[in-house]
Amino acid sequence: MALVVQRLSDLISLSISHIALNPILTASLLWVLTKGPPHIRERLFSRFASLRDPRRHGQIVKALKWFLAIGLTKNINKQLSNMSLNAWRLKSERNRWIWSQEIAVVTGGCGGIGELVVKRLVTKGVKVAVLDIHGLSGGLQGYSNVHFFSCDVTDPAAVKSTAERIRATLGSPTILINNAGIVQAHSILDTSDEWLRKIFDVNLLSNWYTVKAFLPDMIAKNKGHVVTVASTASFSGIGLMADYCSTKAGVLAFHEALNQELKHRYNAPKILTTSVHPNWIRTPLIEPFEKALVAAGNPLLEPEDVADAIVRQIESCSGAQIFLPENANRSALLRGLPSWAQETLRSGVSKKILPSAPEYKSG
Repeated sequence: MALVVQRLSDLISLSISHIALNPILTASLLWVLTKGPPHIRERLFSRFASLRDPRRHGQIVKALKWFLAIGLTKNINKQLSNMSLNAWRLKSERNRWIWSQEIAVVTGGCGGIGELVVKRLVTKGVKVAVLDIHGLSGGLQGYSNVHFFSCDVTDPAAVKSTAERIRATLGSPTILINNAGIVQAHSILDTSDEWLRKIFDVNLLSNWYTVKAFLPDMIAKNKGHVVTVASTASFSGIGLMADYCSTKAGVLAFHEALNQELKHRYNAPKILTTSVHPNWIRTPLIEPFEKALVAAGNPLLEPEDVADAIVRQIESCSGAQIFLPENANRSALLRGLPSWAQETLRSGVSKKILPSAPEYKSG
């Protein structure tokens, strides 16, 4: 019940924000209240008697001006961001993408978010090569466009040979979704050397191996889309998740550098790149502190939310930096805050997690 109330509250808050900061709506209301035809203004004033009060009328007009200014700034900023992530193109080049002819590679595609992405892509007609150490789940059986390749993405030689097999059987991939990832909650001192190497190999280094294997063909055509599944943890370190946060910070740096090299080193600005930064996702990992997160006002995403966002962005034929939920983009501002503010915000999250985690021991 608490979850339903939380999601409803989030939806209402988001809707109010979108309405109040919609420049078209605020500009229209402002025009009606100040310059609109007398008969329209009279009807409005008769419906809302408080508008006849000059003081109240002035307050509303002032508020609308602020909402209009903020809304315009927000929209202009969003458009500039989208353009900058797409080599300053004003619109996407949808004519270059024919889904029945596209080939996608999805790492970690046999379960979770990866499996959901695969299902959504094949329904669009895309041929999908699934790279995983686990076999196809029952949910992916029977799709003629799904092709499984057993591959340990932490082994560069295995990735290279798998890429050769994919090119020989399907053709050159135009979409690469680096989704494979692992996570556990434990303290720095409790992290084994074996696990540390494993999480960096899977979450970070595998991105190098897949990009090195599949990017050259994209560069040759100046066409492709590389999707990096990062996290809001890319922007902050959290207690009990030092290893995970480190890998996600690293993968964002890798993604940003890739985007720069595509434009300025390989002269392939039409290759699209998208980084995805989901906040807390409902998984077995967070079950011990799920209640604490919800109570603290942190809505939990469903895996479907992330998969939908990834495929929707691919369908748009444009690159982006996606935050889920949308207001999670505030996490990117954290590094620009004074140290005292950063530490206060980080502590607020860690205090919710540490006492609820099984590994936590007081004293």
